[in-house]
Amino acid sequence: MIMSMEDRVEILAIDVPVVTPNTSCEEVYHLFQEDPDLLAVTVLQDGQPIGLAHRTDLTLALADRFGNALFARKPISTLITETPLIVDAGNSIDFLSNMLAYDATHALQKGFIICRGSEYIGVGTAISLLQASIERTRRRAEELQKAKTIAIQANKSKSAFLANMNHELRTPLNAIIGFTEMIQKEAYGPIEQPEYREYVDIVNASGNHLLNVINAILDMSKIEAGKMEMREQECDIFDLVQQVSRMMTSTAGKKNIGLEMDLPDDLPDLCCDPTMVRQILLNLISNAIKFSPDDTVVSLTVRVTDCGNMEISVQDHGVGISRENIEAVVKPFFQVDGDLNRAQEGTGLGLSIVKAYLELHQARLDIESELGQGTRVIVTFPLARVICVEKPCCDADAAAIAE
Repeated sequence: MIMSMEDRVEILAIDVPVVTPNTSCEEVYHLFQEDPDLLAVTVLQDGQPIGLAHRTDLTLALADRFGNALFARKPISTLITETPLIVDAGNSIDFLSNMLAYDATHALQKGFIICRGSEYIGVGTAISLLQASIERTRRRAEELQKAKTIAIQANKSKSAFLANMNHELRTPLNAIIGFTEMIQKEAYGPIEQPEYREYVDIVNASGNHLLNVINAILDMSKIEAGKMEMREQECDIFDLVQQVSRMMTSTAGKKNIGLEMDLPDDLPDLCCDPTMVRQILLNLISNAIKFSPDDTVVSLTVRVTDCGNMEISVQDHGVGISRENIEAVVKPFFQVDGDLNRAQEGTGLGLSIVKAYLELHQARLDIESELGQGTRVIVTFPLARVICVEKPCCDADAAAIAE
């Protein structure tokens, strides 16, 4: 296990004066007098440590011979520290530790008085502080372990719950969607009342929306549990983009948003899971439409870079994302706080699922955006996944994608 510098004993070293075995006690005593925070002096012989001269030991040794005669009959007030550190009992141990470490280091050797308001409680020492800190660290470690155990159990319960919901929710929803589609097509006769057709359309749209939400939550649950499996194959990206374009035409048409596709005819195939890539494109275009004003254009461009990577970008001219939120928008359930966003439906899982799917493909997601200027989302599949392309030497770009 590699320890960081902050975890090593090395950081505890303090630069203190160094003396030789022949230095007089008087000289050492003066060193202590000059620096009230100095606890000990190192004794070196030929550059090697042979001992420590302690402030307290030296002072007591000198006092043994003359101190009793000088001070035995005098009141203790002549020897006390008249300005000791007094700490309120209500302060935290962290607060006290910082104070002793940076503002009152002398109290580590002399001790400090603990009071509750004006009521005397007792004396604190460096040893009592160390003992309390160790005990508190032990308790926190136990609490963290308990919290970890609870979180693991909760995650197992969540997985079991979602597995049950997969069947319990999808089955009736599929029935609702299926039967409403039959009614919409008037399979068993015309709908005479126009209001009924409107109601059926609302029920069908609501069922599809709810199913999409459930699918997104279940997919994210699988991703978090590491149970999302890829089914890789050679995929014609040109045809896949065309499919997605046809699927999103109706959604874009409701806001009179144009879909522009820039696809070279000689696009190479991509080694990928086509279902995941289709969902990636659907999520990106859906987001672009969702956050774009009416009568604008959403553009999708596919190109092979000079280094042989495949780059897919989706550009809109919508509300944009502030710089501080660009990293957050790919986190599960995060939703940008904005007037247009509050008017839209969604779980906040679209981009987080995109990012997770791309990571399974060793691909990269980049977002370029400014508030009020629109957003450009760039997906880059690595050279290794692009089929039938002469592989150029471009180690720097490949390394960037791998990161």
